[in-house]
Amino acid sequence: MMTESKLLSDCGTRLVLDDTKDKEYEIRIQEGDYLFIEVGNKVNTPSANFSHPNICATQKRIYEFKHYRNNGSKFWTRSAGLSFYFIIPKTAIKILPEKGYSYIKAEINGVKVSFNVSGGGGSGVWTDYLGNSTQISVGHKLADLKKLAEVAIRNPELESKIKFEKLDENELKRWSELKISSDSKLKETIGKLVEEGLKPVIQLGDRWSYCGRKQGIGVSVNRRCKKTNVEKMENGTTHYNLEWIGALRNITIALGDSAYERCRLKLSQIDWSETAKLNHLV
Repeated sequence: MMTESKLLSDCGTRLVLDDTKDKEYEIRIQEGDYLFIEVGNKVNTPSANFSHPNICATQKRIYEFKHYRNNGSKFWTRSAGLSFYFIIPKTAIKILPEKGYSYIKAEINGVKVSFNVSGGGGSGVWTDYLGNSTQISVGHKLADLKKLAEVAIRNPELESKIKFEKLDENELKRWSELKISSDSKLKETIGKLVEEGLKPVIQLGDRWSYCGRKQGIGVSVNRRCKKTNVEKMENGTTHYNLEWIGALRNITIALGDSAYERCRLKLSQIDWSETAKLNHLV
């Protein structure tokens, strides 16, 4: 059983992490001296604004994430992202002695990563296949990207052989919509317009309607509670006030003149892309 990390450059084309009877685990490795690694970042995050001369390409991507509910069922969400691509020598990559089962555990310049690969088991052997083009998980912090860039290289000959899957026209449109929907500054702007009595138009999301209607006028907001005026008392206790001035929780819209024609919307029930367009914010 493998107990210590090992340089990928020393692993050859087959690395056995565990040869215990009935539990064999191996990694098959494509020949070559470098890995071409895709590093995904959600838009509207600090990592998406990263730049470095060792990034050999940047591509717009739509990421899909699988989630599990408490009852065991699952659902998917999508996010707009920017993927950075690095060429990293195998001499700078360590394979860790951990069984990832389609997520090979590794370390690059002190950053722990998981290579998203194909894998499967049969006849008591689980095999993961690490090609020279791979991905790591979305959402690494900015400090991690800087460490990866430090050991990455630029190689025009290698870069010319890279094939990217670019988004088509419909996917680019969806990417823009998802980008807008994830913009917390936009949501705060809409919330302030409501609070100032400027009555922005609110568009409901695809799966939502109220009495068959999809639009309304924002009339009030509900925010999270925030502690303010924190003060230490003489007896050692802490005194503070609670005010509803935190992040947006929901928005109430009016769909007609009657008080009965109002509904409170969760932020997830609003089509933020269309709402931004209707209020001339994009």
